[in-house]
Amino acid sequence: MSESDSLISRGRSIEIPASWVLLVCSISLVIASFVIHADVRQEFRTIPLILFFFGLVALWFGIYSVLKRRLFRWMEHLLQKAAGWLGTSPGQILSLAFSLPFSLLTVIAAGFERHMYSPAAAAICWLISILLAVYGGYPVFNKRQKLPKSALAIGVLLFTAALLLRAINTATIPVVLTGDEGSSGLFAVEFLQGKIDNLFISGWFSFPTLHSFIQSQFIVLFGQTTQALRLMSAFAGALTVVLVFFIGRSMFGVVGGLAAAIFLAGMHYHIHFSRIGLNNIWDGVFIVFTLGFLWLGWQQNRRTAFLVAGIGLGLAQYFYATGRSILLIILAWLAAAGISNHSRLRKALPSIILMFWAALIISLPLNWFYANHPDEFMAPYNRVTIMGEWLANTALETGKASFLIIIEQMWKAIQGYVYLPLIHWYMPGVPMLFAFPAFIFLLGLVFLILKPTESRSQLLFFWLAAITAAVGLSESAPAAQRYTAAAPAVALIIGFSLQQISDFLVKKWPSRAREIPAILILISLLMSIHDARFYFEEYTPNNYFGGFNGRVAQVLAERLKGEPKGQELVFCGYPHMGYHSISSLPYLAPQIIYYDITEPLGSSADPQPSGKRILFVFLPNHESDEAAVEKQYPGGFWSDHYSDAGEFLFHLYEYQESNP
Repeated sequence: MSESDSLISRGRSIEIPASWVLLVCSISLVIASFVIHADVRQEFRTIPLILFFFGLVALWFGIYSVLKRRLFRWMEHLLQKAAGWLGTSPGQILSLAFSLPFSLLTVIAAGFERHMYSPAAAAICWLISILLAVYGGYPVFNKRQKLPKSALAIGVLLFTAALLLRAINTATIPVVLTGDEGSSGLFAVEFLQGKIDNLFISGWFSFPTLHSFIQSQFIVLFGQTTQALRLMSAFAGALTVVLVFFIGRSMFGVVGGLAAAIFLAGMHYHIHFSRIGLNNIWDGVFIVFTLGFLWLGWQQNRRTAFLVAGIGLGLAQYFYATGRSILLIILAWLAAAGISNHSRLRKALPSIILMFWAALIISLPLNWFYANHPDEFMAPYNRVTIMGEWLANTALETGKASFLIIIEQMWKAIQGYVYLPLIHWYMPGVPMLFAFPAFIFLLGLVFLILKPTESRSQLLFFWLAAITAAVGLSESAPAAQRYTAAAPAVALIIGFSLQQISDFLVKKWPSRAREIPAILILISLLMSIHDARFYFEEYTPNNYFGGFNGRVAQVLAERLKGEPKGQELVFCGYPHMGYHSISSLPYLAPQIIYYDITEPLGSSADPQPSGKRILFVFLPNHESDEAAVEKQYPGGFWSDHYSDAGEFLFHLYEYQESNP
């Protein structure tokens, strides 16, 4: 019996013998392949059939190895060689190898349509593939590192404070549930209605469906409400704050990490996008998670950190489109860091490979879908890119060369941090940073430039540069919704800047070694409070988030909350708005049976509601239609409805058929 094939316990860690890994994985593969082969269409059966026979061969080897209590010599030689290079065990090499067929089976069991061929098999195979990839790279014999209890306590406090700022009163802050939020919610409801169950394809607006599935579970908990959509984002925003603290603490020290997290907790920009029921804010979670653990793995040569980064990179592909840029950031940073430190790159190479392997296994089902539907992959970019038609038209209109227009766009994207007011999904009338935090941020950039060979400087630079380039290469720069992945980097740079100032002042006045860091953390807290106060006291009461149609939909939805299921409503908003044109309305009032008027009331094209009680909604400038409804349905009651700011939105006519 070889040492590699024995059950070895070292401390708390246990290595699973390679023969048992081979036996269990091959049995599982045979069963899964057989089940999936029977469930899928004829044209999808080739891969499970091949994997079924592969599993049978592997099963024979597994049975032989368990009975003989040893592997074949050639097999053990190959596994030992691979394990020696990757720093794992032979059993873990087999685990890594089996993770790929299970990920492939996930693709086949899921398929590319709204309904999976075998939902249970797809979910189980995906989870098995992830577990195998994680176990295959996990350093089972490494000593575990524990965080200090004080750091954990601070993390809990930061999460609680950040969540309170993001989760309280999500029903009315922002004041309007936008049409895109409503569309996202309606698509999530389709999971609950059984209209879709595939987690490995794209759905609403060509975004991956996993976010919508998770959102549907919040709807199960909180009902078909605004809160159900937005609380998920609030959780993601608060989680980002905590991750910034722990990563900043490792990168710069306690002062830098704490200052960065405190500022991000109250940052007006980050609070806003943590209160919107869309997937944008999740980019911040995954980019901090992935790049932070990547840096930890590089700096401390920790295999676990690399592996966790791989998990983050894989899962990021299932959320907002900017998550795809994480791979480019990693590759650029590894190239720069490798040039600066060849020996560390060589030492970390096995861990880097395992990181990418874990990411590949996790994202393979979705990426296979994209390979078969490239238009869905490109759709989020094609909607907003300046390259192509937009650039050609702008060059024609302005007479400027294309490269000058691109430079102008990039300059606008850069200015969005400190000078130009943000636009589109968040229009606060100010840039991301107010004057004083902008100064600290710019000072932090100078500190980074002065230390170009440090891995943390390089990582933050590539992180910020990649997101800024994405904003600049999109139309309508500086569009606020495209900076969500940059906000944590901005906070970290501010934290780094304050840490550098603290270190300098402590060296100059060592007798004030306690007071100086405390003062700088207080400065971060004051900046955070200023941002939060601006958002809740200035922006929220005075903004027109959602536009006129959005405000109509919000107020009307509130009015319809108490109406019974099946209540009929005739909506007269042509030519500018229909009942379903703002999806928040059917999302918040799903019980309503509605009819859209597209021509003047009284025409033959009018819908004919059949109920005894009918509601009629008229937007401004429909006086003739209002007169017509009184003639056709006399005896009803009129009411006027306004926004919180006193803006007139619509007339409501309630008709009740009198009993004979």
